[in-house]
Amino acid sequence: MKNNKTLLLVLIIAFLFIVTIAIVVIVALPNKNSNTPINIISNTDAPVENKEETNTNDIKDTFVKEEITAKVQKGEIAKERSVYVDEENKTAVIPEGYGVVKDATTIKNGLVISDREDDDMNNTKDGNQFVWVPIEVPILDVSKYTTDNQINSALQKQANEGKYPMAIRLSDGNYEGVLYDFAAIRENTVISITPATYGTGSTRKEPSNVTADKDTTTYQDEFNKLILRIRNDSGFWIARYETSLDEQNNIAQSKKDKVVLTNKNWYDLYNIEKTLSNENVSSHMIWGCQWDQIMIWMKDVNNIYGQKNRFYILDSTNKGNYSDLEIRDSDNKVIKKGGEAIRYGSAFNEIFATKNIYDLAGNVFEWTMESYYNSLRVVRGGYCAYDGQTYPVSSRFWFQPEYSGERLVNIGSRMTIY
Repeated sequence: MKNNKTLLLVLIIAFLFIVTIAIVVIVALPNKNSNTPINIISNTDAPVENKEETNTNDIKDTFVKEEITAKVQKGEIAKERSVYVDEENKTAVIPEGYGVVKDATTIKNGLVISDREDDDMNNTKDGNQFVWVPIEVPILDVSKYTTDNQINSALQKQANEGKYPMAIRLSDGNYEGVLYDFAAIRENTVISITPATYGTGSTRKEPSNVTADKDTTTYQDEFNKLILRIRNDSGFWIARYETSLDEQNNIAQSKKDKVVLTNKNWYDLYNIEKTLSNENVSSHMIWGCQWDQIMIWMKDVNNIYGQKNRFYILDSTNKGNYSDLEIRDSDNKVIKKGGEAIRYGSAFNEIFATKNIYDLAGNVFEWTMESYYNSLRVVRGGYCAYDGQTYPVSSRFWFQPEYSGERLVNIGSRMTIY
């Protein structure tokens, strides 16, 4: 009997223990009618990238997309900002005073405009010509983030998704350019595109003053205006040709068969390339982030001459005026021997064009707005004394903006208009 009482007591205690545990579990479960999440683990050291922190100092985004109703056809000069629709139903915004050349290709292959009526792909009317570069993701708004790590994580996430913003919008309302590095992976079958590190300590930056600047000029306002236009239009206009000079009027130009303007330091070319501006359209030296967007646009272009890989932007062999290129005329006569370094005028040879843009690769270095270590300005594209594998179209080099050495004769530039 005593054993039976003991067993009964044990069973009662066990039952009470189980009931107690059940009550605790039920109380601990989240209430499906409650909006308050249950934090099972509190980790105060969690990475900042995973936190949805908001900057209370955010400046409201007041951007309003411009409604453009006017349309133009090939050969017609636009009397106001207008839209052109190509054969594939793709669109480009045509600046006032410019028109699509009468024998233009599609946007995908490089749409060309000119400031001369009835101009053509051969530039027979001697107009200033530009090519449309479409942009899928003009900007990434990172104004809610409070740290550089968060911004860099957001940029890398975009790249992982195959999206490559041209600029970021910061919490103070300003924009900053996004620069990229390019490499071949998977046995040279895929282009890897990696955003450069953002932050105050970054070696590459734009817009940026450099230590050599002798005044208080800032390039931020100029960059903001450009990006707002690109944000609206989802693309930009880049000079079809390297910058030359209309010496009679002392105005920069983008025309075929002209002497490329070189032997000017960065400051001189920066100012010269603004002279094509008028009351409706602004001209400017190309920005580094624009150059990188052109590379992204061209990333799938194969180069059958490439040695290291088959991508034009990583190996520009025989696709630009480089020292290792042999050039022959229509009669198969050698014009330039391999190993010779010769600078040519704009659009000297048809093989120097990709998507209707001439001489991005080789011929002369091209000054850009990109800064390096806050004391140097970046040049792009290689030049005629190098080879297309070592210095392809995506390559970077740098000089002091006031540089006046012997290589200055091999440095030119290229304009954008907006």
